[in-house]
Amino acid sequence: MFRYFCADDSIMGNKVKVAGGDARHLKTILRAEEGQFISVVTESSEFNAEITEIGKDEITCTIVEEIERNSETKINVTLCQGVPKQTKMETIIQQNVELGVKRFIPLITERTVVKLNDKDREQKKLERWRKISKESSKQSKRNIIPEVEDIITVKELIDRIKNEDAEIIVPYELEDMRRLKDVLSEPKQNYYIIIGPEGGFDIKEVEIFKEAGAHIVTLGKRILRTETAGVVAASVIMYACNEME
Repeated sequence: MFRYFCADDSIMGNKVKVAGGDARHLKTILRAEEGQFISVVTESSEFNAEITEIGKDEITCTIVEEIERNSETKINVTLCQGVPKQTKMETIIQQNVELGVKRFIPLITERTVVKLNDKDREQKKLERWRKISKESSKQSKRNIIPEVEDIITVKELIDRIKNEDAEIIVPYELEDMRRLKDVLSEPKQNYYIIIGPEGGFDIKEVEIFKEAGAHIVTLGKRILRTETAGVVAASVIMYACNEME
């Protein structure tokens, strides 16, 4: 069933209007007809809604019933990902949305190869990543669309999270002693996973993370690709916090 995400105040009485790209997708790809049903997801609720009118630019639906379903985790996991080459970021977002990650922060690091000096190019990438997050949310029946924030530097990230009440976890290929499961003996509410780009983190960045209170951990004996490391770390955290039952 098609899932339409909107704000709570988008529902007026028992009516909701689907517009923009969602309306075009319903009309041209899914061949929507009056009488068919869609799922309407707001910040606080989910509803079954019947398509009652198909206009030129929008589709009007009538709310039929509220659905008692919550697929969100009780914990908050943010993935801070060193921007990788090519389309790897799309795969990273897609797979981590399916796992339950609630927010993404793209990072520029010392070893980031991708250059985003052009603001237009940067904005296009962000728009694409946000679209992937939305599509993956629909596919995996999430109750929210995980946010993809603007691209920031390591310093900007540290300034932001160093005083937060959260576990900061940095998988690092040169760490061979402290394991991720050693950090997860007591489940917490908030987690930040910080993953380097293809070349990993510079040692100076690792020291900065340590000074901010981060846990530098190993994910095992084998070296993982940047697009794999975040998925593995998020999966272990979800399992340790009983979010994969």
